[in-house]
Amino acid sequence: MKRSLLAGAIAAMSFSAAHGGEAVFYITEDGQAINNISVQVNGQKKLVGKNGFAVFDLKGGTHQVELSQFGEWAGEFDFTASLKQNAEVQVDMLGGEAMPDVQVYTPGQQTDVLLGSVRGYVESDETGGGVAGARISIKGSDKFTMSDANGEYELELPRGEYSINIAHPNYGQADIKNLRVLAYVATQVNTNLSLTGDGIIEEVVALGSYIPSSVTAQQRDASGVLDAIGSEQFSRFGDSNAASSLKRVAGVSIAGGKYAVVRGLNERYTSVLFNGASLPSPDPTRRVVPLDLFPSGVISSINVEKTANSHRPADSAGATIDIISREAPDTFEGKFSVSTGYLSGTTGQDATVQKTSGLEVLGFGSSDRDLSAAAQAYAKTRGAEAVTGSEGAELVELDQWQTEKITIKPDLSLEASVGDLIGEYSFGDLAYKVTGRYSNKWKLTETDRASYSPVGNGDIEEADEYIETRAVNEIDLNGALALSLMGDDYSVFSNTMLLRQTQVDSSEEAGIRGEYRNFTINREYTWQEREFFMQQFSGDVFFPETMDASIKWGATIASAKLDSPNSRSYSLSSDNGIAQDDAFNPLAQDETAQSEFSMDTNPRVDSTKLQDDANDIQLNGDLRLFENDNYEIKLTAGFSLLSRERKVDSTSYIYALPADQSSLSDEYKNEQDISKVINNESVSNGDFTIEPLNDYKASYTGTWDVNSFFIMPSVEWFDILKVEAGVRLEDSSMVVRTSVDPITNTFIESKVEDDDMYPTINVSLTPLEDFKVRLAYYGSINRPDFREVAPAQFTDTVSGDTYKGNDKLTEATIDNLDLRLEYYFSDSESVTLALFRKDFVGAIERTADIVAGSSNEVIYSFDNNGDSFAQGVELTASKDFEFRELGLRLSGNFSSFDTEIEVFSDSGNLMKTRQLQGQPDILFNLQAAFDEYESGREYTIVVNHTGENLHAVSANPLLGDEMRMARTVLDVNFKQPIVMDELDFKASIKNLLNAEVEQQQSGLMTKKYKPGVEFKMGISYLF
Repeated sequence: MKRSLLAGAIAAMSFSAAHGGEAVFYITEDGQAINNISVQVNGQKKLVGKNGFAVFDLKGGTHQVELSQFGEWAGEFDFTASLKQNAEVQVDMLGGEAMPDVQVYTPGQQTDVLLGSVRGYVESDETGGGVAGARISIKGSDKFTMSDANGEYELELPRGEYSINIAHPNYGQADIKNLRVLAYVATQVNTNLSLTGDGIIEEVVALGSYIPSSVTAQQRDASGVLDAIGSEQFSRFGDSNAASSLKRVAGVSIAGGKYAVVRGLNERYTSVLFNGASLPSPDPTRRVVPLDLFPSGVISSINVEKTANSHRPADSAGATIDIISREAPDTFEGKFSVSTGYLSGTTGQDATVQKTSGLEVLGFGSSDRDLSAAAQAYAKTRGAEAVTGSEGAELVELDQWQTEKITIKPDLSLEASVGDLIGEYSFGDLAYKVTGRYSNKWKLTETDRASYSPVGNGDIEEADEYIETRAVNEIDLNGALALSLMGDDYSVFSNTMLLRQTQVDSSEEAGIRGEYRNFTINREYTWQEREFFMQQFSGDVFFPETMDASIKWGATIASAKLDSPNSRSYSLSSDNGIAQDDAFNPLAQDETAQSEFSMDTNPRVDSTKLQDDANDIQLNGDLRLFENDNYEIKLTAGFSLLSRERKVDSTSYIYALPADQSSLSDEYKNEQDISKVINNESVSNGDFTIEPLNDYKASYTGTWDVNSFFIMPSVEWFDILKVEAGVRLEDSSMVVRTSVDPITNTFIESKVEDDDMYPTINVSLTPLEDFKVRLAYYGSINRPDFREVAPAQFTDTVSGDTYKGNDKLTEATIDNLDLRLEYYFSDSESVTLALFRKDFVGAIERTADIVAGSSNEVIYSFDNNGDSFAQGVELTASKDFEFRELGLRLSGNFSSFDTEIEVFSDSGNLMKTRQLQGQPDILFNLQAAFDEYESGREYTIVVNHTGENLHAVSANPLLGDEMRMARTVLDVNFKQPIVMDELDFKASIKNLLNAEVEQQQSGLMTKKYKPGVEFKMGISYLF
């Protein structure tokens, strides 16, 4: 009786009995747990943990299980369990054949307590023999046993999940966490203890967690070339968002901290999806979504698909990056984290910035930043003239010219999440997860800038030389809600996200500018609010009795907004021309005190509002057409409908002198603060007029519709050969139309339309159990984006450079060929070698030109620059090392690229060949991860090297192309558990070498700055 009561009490403590609908697998061989087996249940695959366990959430019905070892088939079987039932499955590998024993039960309804046991061996590190008298106890109860003279023990327990302590007065102790006990099964746990008291913590990995070996399994089982990053790696490497994690993927670099550059191609050749859906971008200067917009807290994994499948959009030649969201948990979980950061050269420094107040610290601009409706309407009025006096003072808010001098504070980041099972209902289990994040960070950079002009005989000379001081404050405020409904044969997921990113930009350029080499100061203050909202519903339905059919569906409504309500810019200059020299020396003749407000380049205010709405609908279906012991044939088909609509409204005003006044009044000539020059009083007195700039091309509307259908059969012969072939039909139509010129009543319209088929074929060959060969061919297309064909100037928010669209731009087509060899030392260790080739027709590139005159401003644009190719090689490797008290994982990759494009003259003659614009010629990544078992400390070192690459093509044949020089970045991360596994201290140093960012043209510097060393520390609490 006493034994039954104790067993019942322990059973009540076990976590696994709290809810139904899961299956626990325990894999053994010769009575010992093994961890080199992959378990696949209903198509979902996981590796077993360190002690031989794997766990899956179950839907009701018949469940198909397949086992593989090093990628080779190792057995399969079926079992049946309802939605409310759990399953315990022991699989004993006998002579390479799986022998399953399945126990299905309904939690809470057993009349008898079903028992299993934990047994094992406690070994001495010093002698290698057994440790007698070790106490093996269950945490939270008085249940224990002692090891015998041989060090062996066995403890009988009810089925459930436990934490166990093994202790000895002379040998110290070890903790074992998250240990499963199955009914009628003896779970084997062997432990080492040391006379020094340093017990090795034989920690069992939490079942279902994302570990590096599962990433390897995911890549190994993919039909094409895939690189994956999981949530555990985000935490390990200190990644706060999607962009910061991708730089560790072979062949990938990150442009501007936001955009993925893959395999010799700039970011425009990469597609970014969220759970398979296409998204609009809140950045008007790019066709892809900025990846730093997605906080790591909402991401389960990121899949970088380097070869195409027919179910993916054809508009991707570099890679398809699919961000997979976190699902709602089926048990309660919560997390809170806070961190602060110091950036050298930024934190603690003084900066002059635009004045802010109130809730603007959260990124919400005050109402007086907005250009009034009356001002926007007046600027578009036909024949609108300059206004002054009280009418002018009331038209445009003038207080926004005010600035303030601040001392930059340390960065701050707060993040919290909570999730739980809402309830178990007749129609399924309903769960939720809520995530919120706020961050406020600064970056102050001092950049050397220069431009050059040809002077004949192959010589060039300096055109401009100046120093740009730029203070950027980025404020992120994000929220996400995930809901899941899991039924017997279906699942429904809902993802709601509101992501906001506000960029407050204050810049000053001081130095020598223009054809007369005057000392000039240009100042600009910009407030930009980007907002991304998404509501996505997705799910799947299974028909196991009908050819194992399944249907996956998704509907996504997304809206991206940009509000730049009141950007201000003005210049000061002196009349003295400065002699030219051969060195970069912009402040050799500092004439700041002699500079006065320039009314040649009038002070101006710009307002831009952008809204980009997208609807994406997808429906895919799978059928198993035929299956026998030798091969199987599957068919996948589906369609998608993507519709985007963008509207951009831009308004500009300049401040000018009255018509009867040729120069600035004496009272303003020595004033450096523009708020004391242009204000309500000066405009009301008639000292300045306000004049609308009617650039009708800066406002435009765009529509983009893409209708797609695909069909993709696949054949798998034994487990040796798999062939997946398909074709995708896409019909795309983009129309961009500028606003109407109020003077001529005309507009500019640009159309980019195509309708074509894109074949794909992926071949996977496994001649040996640990060796795999992949071969893929696919066709793809690269289409321009709205902004690239809208013929108006705009400023890149990342670099601060000026761009202009090209209404003559058309699509580029690409043929792609991939070969990858993969060898697996184990399920978590591998080496791969990949070769690829891409051939382009009409490749789209960024071009650079100088507008001659008073400013010598560099203008970037886009053009179809002819036929070209990109080819390269990628080598990746990972290896684990185990020492007595330390674990070490080394991983890394090396990529080398060769690109070439032919440049023809207007008459059609080949002038030269050069590399494509985009990717560095060499990429190298190395990660070293150290684990101290006893203390739980983690140390991580990350090295990232990017080689030289072509930044922009020179539009002037007498000037060389603009190159971005090579640099190496070193990051160090540290983690220390403080209270068990609930509270962690984390610290990191980013860019420890403070590697310089530099661009050159014809061997001369055009841009150079040091981004600074970032020190960050914080704590996270799991509750």
